[in-house]
Amino acid sequence: MFSAGTILIVDDEPVVRALLRAALAPAGSLLLEAADGHEALDLAWQERPQLIVLDVGLPMLSGIDVWRALKTHLPPPRVLLITGNGYADGVDGCGADAVFVKPFDPAAILEEAQRLLAMPAAA
Repeated sequence: MFSAGTILIVDDEPVVRALLRAALAPAGSLLLEAADGHEALDLAWQERPQLIVLDVGLPMLSGIDVWRALKTHLPPPRVLLITGNGYADGVDGCGADAVFVKPFDPAAILEEAQRLLAMPAAA
């Protein structure tokens, strides 16, 4: 079972992580952060977040690869992907719950995160 209200923010850019942290703080969730795909997987396995806000373009292990690994364990967390490319290989059809393009509206990220957190866990 996932820890209720835990959000893992994954982005290799500290400024983007800070922006996401500020945007998601009103959700009242425990916020965790990772700077690369390997760190994201480690935190996800340990903390079992309910939602992961995941950058597609991560060093060493892409956000798509992280999401594929996380989907192997049921129930998977909700995933909100962020891409800086407008389109990135693998985003379409990857099964993410939502996709945002940088630059994104922080209020829209919060709204979508709250919607995803309110959804029941996948069976």
